[in-house]
Amino acid sequence: MLLASCAYMLTPVIAVLRKQGIPFHNPYRKSNGIWNPLRHGPNGSSMDRVLSLVGGGPWTHRDLKLWAEWLKAKGNLRTGAKALLDASDDTLPATPECLNALFEADAVESLLAARDDSRLLLHWWSSRVASSFHKRVQFPVAVALARGPAALEESPRVIVGTIHSVKGGEADVVFLFPDLSRAGDAAYQKNGPERDSVIRLFYVGMTRARHTLYLCQSESSMAVVL
Repeated sequence: MLLASCAYMLTPVIAVLRKQGIPFHNPYRKSNGIWNPLRHGPNGSSMDRVLSLVGGGPWTHRDLKLWAEWLKAKGNLRTGAKALLDASDDTLPATPECLNALFEADAVESLLAARDDSRLLLHWWSSRVASSFHKRVQFPVAVALARGPAALEESPRVIVGTIHSVKGGEADVVFLFPDLSRAGDAAYQKNGPERDSVIRLFYVGMTRARHTLYLCQSESSMAVVL
């Protein structure tokens, strides 16, 4: 677990996890998309689209609909390709004839050359995704490149969240950041119930660790002394 007193304090560590392709989640706050970026979506999440591309097995028309939908049309899709896909049966296999009907000649040639190598296929796809979707696919692509496509469907071993969000949960190892918001620091500087509430909060954070607790360095003077 990587824990902080406020959600905004987790932004730098989340950025590092995303850049390194390290899967993370918060199973206690599943509705928080920032803490749970690898999840399925009713209309096809970015993770769903990556899995449809490199999840294993032959492609179906449903797979094509998912990963081809976010491609730049120019240089990739023939005129009317999306209409053909929309009208097709999801269960049909994606035959070579089908691919030739949907994709430009150069695109389908390079696609077929990369098809048996998930890394090449991920690079092929991510380099051709429309700019409006580029940021959305970066993390699941990074995870699949670093750890293999199967890692997208495994339960992440890293949990991120505020101390409040994981109350009742545990992890073998906890990294606890001691920093406080201005309001939290103002409460901590007082004597009595307000200071005690801050101390109790960090006691909760410390006791999430089953085996090992790391007390991280503070970013400023607004921090609890642990």
